[in-house]
Amino acid sequence: MKNKFSVLMSVYKNDSPVFLKAALESIYEEQTKKPDEIVVVFDGPLTEELLEVLEQFRSGKENIVKYYPQETNKGLGEALRIGSEKCTGDYIFRMDSDDISDPQRFEKQIAYVAEHPDVDVVGTDIAEFNTSLTENMRIRACPAKHDDIVKMGKHRNPMNHVSVCMKKSALEQCGGYRTLLLLEDYYLWLNMIASGKKLANMNESLVYVRVGNGFDSKRGAKERITGWRVLQDFMLEHGMITKLEAEMNMLYIRSFVNTPTTIKKLLYEKMLRK
Repeated sequence: MKNKFSVLMSVYKNDSPVFLKAALESIYEEQTKKPDEIVVVFDGPLTEELLEVLEQFRSGKENIVKYYPQETNKGLGEALRIGSEKCTGDYIFRMDSDDISDPQRFEKQIAYVAEHPDVDVVGTDIAEFNTSLTENMRIRACPAKHDDIVKMGKHRNPMNHVSVCMKKSALEQCGGYRTLLLLEDYYLWLNMIASGKKLANMNESLVYVRVGNGFDSKRGAKERITGWRVLQDFMLEHGMITKLEAEMNMLYIRSFVNTPTTIKKLLYEKMLRK
């Protein structure tokens, strides 16, 4: 039986209408395998320009594209929790409102899950760009095998959130998205690992991520320290790490958050990316 799949996206008032248009076109018009459903949560009131892009995109495919406006901005974690509950597909693909999916993304990831029915979440590498897909891009690669993902997850986020395709049933069984500012996805992978779900990655860049948008500086937000403490407590509770590993992780994140943006950029380019 054919697996239905949904694409889940959240849109916020500060998003660029130009980037949103490109992101939406990349998940439908340009795909070799079209999604059965596209679910977009409006995370609070949107600008007229964004609404115009969204209405134009839905025109002619009202039975596929579904919008869920929220009266107030509640953050990404809550928007994705709401949206994931509205998705009717067997699989949910994540997409951000300013990134671009490769034209063969859905075809390749659906083929992967068809060949690996035991896998609950499959992500891919991502290629990061500033202005154009023709520039030299830095790659964030993640481990392909579950055991290596678990190992990396002890210290760093082992999946590229915007690239994942996940079983809706697995998402529901581990409690779904929880709010944890800037770390909703990392928290989700740890919950899935703790509940016995199987994760995998395809070592191919199938999503192009826009980074010329405060991307590096955003990763230095002080809220990350609070969020990382929540993650360490979770991993300690589930026997994933030792107390020493937890303290080393906290030392790392405090140092990283307080590192100047220019040095962070160098670290991303030289050490954390290919």
